[in-house]
Amino acid sequence: MSRRLTNQQKRVIEARQQALLSNEELQNATPGRVIAQHGQHVTLEDGELNLHKAAVRQSLGTIVCGDYVYYQLEQSEPVVIARLPRENHFSRIAFGGAEKILAANIDQLYIVIAPKPEPSPSLIDRYLIAAYYFGIEVSFILNKIDQIDDSIDLSFLEDYRKLSIPIFETSIYQPELITQLEEELEGKTSIFVGQSGVGKSSLTNHLIPSLALQTQKINASTGLGNHTTSTTTLYHLPMTESYLIDSPGVRSFNIEHLPLAAIDEGFPELKAITTPCRFSNCSHTDDPGCRYQDAIHEGLISPRRLESYLQIRTSIAEMQERQSRGKRRR
Repeated sequence: MSRRLTNQQKRVIEARQQALLSNEELQNATPGRVIAQHGQHVTLEDGELNLHKAAVRQSLGTIVCGDYVYYQLEQSEPVVIARLPRENHFSRIAFGGAEKILAANIDQLYIVIAPKPEPSPSLIDRYLIAAYYFGIEVSFILNKIDQIDDSIDLSFLEDYRKLSIPIFETSIYQPELITQLEEELEGKTSIFVGQSGVGKSSLTNHLIPSLALQTQKINASTGLGNHTTSTTTLYHLPMTESYLIDSPGVRSFNIEHLPLAAIDEGFPELKAITTPCRFSNCSHTDDPGCRYQDAIHEGLISPRRLESYLQIRTSIAEMQERQSRGKRRR
């Protein structure tokens, strides 16, 4: 199970990294940033914006898109020999129940939605929980606004507006809206996440006119053929020191590796209700004296958000109980 590091643990890790960086080997190494990860190799970008395919020393563990690293030539092949401490990372549960880190050192996360496919508020809430837990700022992008008509119900977005989460409207047919988004991306490393089909790729193409050229260079560096959205990739935005991480579209986003306390952080309006329920074992559904049901009647919280909160808590608790039983059998 993933957990937050204590300050003492962080200091120990940083001290070890500082000791590592003082080694003579590191002094002759080259800094770079990971653009993409492909099996046992990564694509690196150096300070001159050149791309290199590099192997990774096994002792370093997993290196992911967005990592800052040092590399050097070993038998004429670039090899990553050190990774700088991560400011943060963004992860989910992969097949088999292991944590899969998607990207690292992210300033802001944009949840991209569109009128079609129909947005999944449950998926959105899971993204929010993970982003808050990993310390990443969150905004929404409502893409394809040219497709909105009276048949499209986006009223659920009010739940997030009440939380003061920015919502940017975009359309590739309205350049002025793209320009507004560009201003928000400037000078930062941002990641787009969301369902398949919401237009992340089209939006990325409009934000990065050189995207095709950058993709060709990445393909050439990896030798793996055409880039697909199955790979999380970091691209340069036209602005100086601005990066955009393009992540694959998803149908679900599993966060069962996070502690139950992380869920509360993703629902700040529920966390703010501090009055205790009448019964200690309240189900928060139809029990008398439930603080959350009272808050719903007072218009303080959304019934949909409460339902989502309870569903996600149950899902994570059940997953962790299964894992605990499995460990006891060993």
